[in-house]
Parts: sequence; C-alpha cells; structure tokens
Amino acid sequence: MNKAIHSENQKNICEIISKNPGIHLSKIAEMLDLKVIVVEQYLIELIQKNMIRCIESDGYRRYYLIEKKLSLRDKRIKQTKDIILNLISENPGLHLSKIAELLNMRLSLAEYHLQNLEKSNLILSVKDIGYYKRYYIEGSVEGSTERKIVSLLREEIPLKIVLFLLKRQNAKHKEILENFNITSSTLSYHLNKLVNLGIVDIPTLEKKGYSVRDNKEIMRLIKKYRLIPLSKSFSDVWDDLKFK
Repeated sequence: MNKAIHSENQKNICEIISKNPGIHLSKIAEMLDLKVIVVEQYLIELIQKNMIRCIESDGYRRYYLIEKKLSLRDKRIKQTKDIILNLISENPGLHLSKIAELLNMRLSLAEYHLQNLEKSNLILSVKDIGYYKRYYIEGSVEGSTERKIVSLLREEIPLKIVLFLLKRQNAKHKEILENFNITSSTLSYHLNKLVNLGIVDIPTLEKKGYSVRDNKEIMRLIKKYRLIPLSKSFSDVWDDLKFK
C-alpha cells in the first residue's frame, strides 16, 4: 500500500478515536468506508506503537487514544511543527528561507523542524528546476509535473509574467518587457522556463505573441495552492481575473 495513504489512514483512525472515545472496530470501518479486516490491522499497528489502547466492554473491543503528557519543551516543539505543517498545507511548494521568513524563525531552526517532519513522512521535499528544495504535505500534490509548475510559479518573476499573460494573451516580448523592470535577457530566461514546462506557448504564424497554454488549469493551480497571497503586490489580481 502507498506509504502516504497508509499514514493518512492511521492518522484518520486516531482522529476518529480521539473524537469518539470507546468506539468499536466496525464503526470505525464504517466511518472510513474501509474493510473491517483492513481497519483491524491498522488498530493492531497503532496499539503496538502505543498510540491507542483497547478495552473489552459489552462484547465489543473499544478503542481509546493514549494521551501522552508532554513536557513544556515538547509542547512547544509540537506547536511549532503544527504551525509549519499548516503553512505548507496552505502554501505547497514553499522553500526553506520563505518558511523561515513567514514564521519569523531562524533558518537553522526551520530546517531542523522540516528535517524531522520529512523523517516522519508528514512532508516531502522536491528540488525544483533551480536550486531550491521545496516542501509539500505528503500526498498533497498530484504529480511531478504539477509540483514543477507550482515550484516555478512560486518565483516572483515567472508568476508575474503568467498573471500578465492571463490578462493580456498573445503579448509580444517587447510588450511584456515594457511592463517589467527587468532586462530583455532576464525576461527571455524566465519565458523559456515557462515554455519548457508547457505553461506558456511561444509565438507562431497565427499567434504573434506569447500566451498561457491552458488558462483554466493555471488559474486552478494559482487558486488551489494560493500562489498570489504570498506576494503583496498582487492584492487586486483576484478581482481582475474574476476567480469564482
């Protein structure tokens, strides 16, 4: 079974038991829409990990979460991990320095927590086409192509180019350049990255300028991964593009 699915099912079982102390096997299976024999195996593993306990009552095996008492230090570590997980969940594809910046955290401390989260299979890291290692919740991004697109659109200039082309399709190189404070070669460099990933189409005989290949898909990704809110300069884009 896929490791991410296995981990997610165990997490869901623990959440159900936490919210419904004393719940029995068949009810857990019904709530998760899984086979009883599958859920039973998960429960055995969770008992072995000392995460839940089982008590015989009224002919049923009833399950309870084992609440571990945490030291003040452990509570702070858990709280920090939860904050990082929430940030990555809402903004997949962030890199280390951006995570540290958004959380006002030392780079070394952010890296320490990210490494532990990755070892626990809660997140995964992927090196983008540049040199950044970007982070995602395990199993949250559909495929490698989507991860590469999200990673590229985390970069300010490529995102700005795409947003410009979404509002002004079939724009020539010169027209795009007039709206950016960058050199012609820098614009060409970023356009090439967008073209190579299939985000932007190059000019043709019929279309004299650059255009976004699939407006709906790119807009879906921008909205799904909340790519715009991290950039303060794009506060009016949602209205301009009329996202629904």
